[in-house]
Amino acid sequence: MNAPSRARVAAITGGAGGIGEACVARLRTEGWKVAVLDRNMDLARKVAEKHDATAFEIDIGDAASIEAAAAAVEHRMGRVSGLAAVAAHLENPHAPEDQDFGEWDDIVRVNLTGTFRTMVAFGKGMIEQGAGAIVTVGSITAFNSSPLQGYGPTKAAILNMSRNFAVAWGRKGVRVNCVCPGPTRTPAVEASYARGERDPETMTRQTALGRLVQPAQVASAIAYLLSDDAAAITGIELPVDAGVLATQLWGMYGGVPSPD
Repeated sequence: MNAPSRARVAAITGGAGGIGEACVARLRTEGWKVAVLDRNMDLARKVAEKHDATAFEIDIGDAASIEAAAAAVEHRMGRVSGLAAVAAHLENPHAPEDQDFGEWDDIVRVNLTGTFRTMVAFGKGMIEQGAGAIVTVGSITAFNSSPLQGYGPTKAAILNMSRNFAVAWGRKGVRVNCVCPGPTRTPAVEASYARGERDPETMTRQTALGRLVQPAQVASAIAYLLSDDAAAITGIELPVDAGVLATQLWGMYGGVPSPD
């Protein structure tokens, strides 16, 4: 990372989760001061202590919590220059007719409205200082159909929203990009595998690389887009998916070729 990025403040929502903690670790190694924002303060404190960061409580499903967190980070650490909006409400696969509408409302409130509010709350300071970078976290489910009936549409909306912010704030010095992970072996997904809700072998067969994504690999993409090395990049969607999107039609022709 270029020297000017060092000692800046980065805020990571969902910072106690798999991708979030990986972002904390990566950004700390690159010299950022990092705010670990999460609902689970016990875990957030552990992550912060492990990586020499600072823990803050946030519930991105609650507008007042978002505003309070943004104010607290600026008060204790200084104005934020980088935001990784990682926090999200996950969902298990199911048929549309089996949708729990209480969960639907939670997914929309957290993933869509919460991400929007987070970007605004932390982006205000970036606009005032005339510089900053935001990376939202979408998903490859945004690009195609899936049995994630609520989660996928909210992630598609985040792509559109990120482009909107990129243009609205570009000449105010703020870049906005979106990283779209594929099947990533976070603790939450590993727990889903253990419960039988997903099958890692089935998912692996859909990748071009023959392996699933690790949280640190998503964090690497996020760190790059927050860095000065990406100074001319805004309004993009960057899949980090081990080639899932590239394999879409290969199943019609016998599947992805084996290495033999």
